Amino acid sequence: MLQQFIGTSPWHWKAAFHGLFAFILLISFVWSFEAIIGISPASIRRLKIGTIVMSAASFLTIVWGTWLYIGYRLPDNARAWLIKNAPYVHKFGMEFKEFIALFSLPLAVTAAYIVWTMGEELIENKYARYALLVCVTLGFIYIAAAFGLGAAITKVKAVS
Repeated sequence: MLQQFIGTSPWHWKAAFHGLFAFILLISFVWSFEAIIGISPASIRRLKIGTIVMSAASFLTIVWGTWLYIGYRLPDNARAWLIKNAPYVHKFGMEFKEFIALFSLPLAVTAAYIVWTMGEELIENKYARYALLVCVTLGFIYIAAAFGLGAAITKVKAVS
């Protein structure tokens, strides 16, 4: 049943894990954002966990996406089909998506660094809290755009 849902190609499994890590990344950004908004000593622990999960999920999403990109670029696969039949999807969707998503990793690592070095000092230091909020918000915007474009591209032509 799972193979019917995901597909039988080895690329489909790689795409499923790529999407899973991206989903975890989105959730961790939202979870961290919520902890920043209602900052308290208890939310600092959630922020520490959230930013580590963000950093790890961002790294895994990028690694899996890079691995999946091999299949995308194979002759007679999704890239060739998109360039021939829907060039705007490849030019804007894929080219923009693959680079915008890369910003999530340095933003997540920066957020983790701020949280782990500042700790409870974030409650009093509004400038550090604002810097953290900017990192998390921008990271979410970038990964949400990449996630949405990835889902849309897959609907047009999946890697097979």
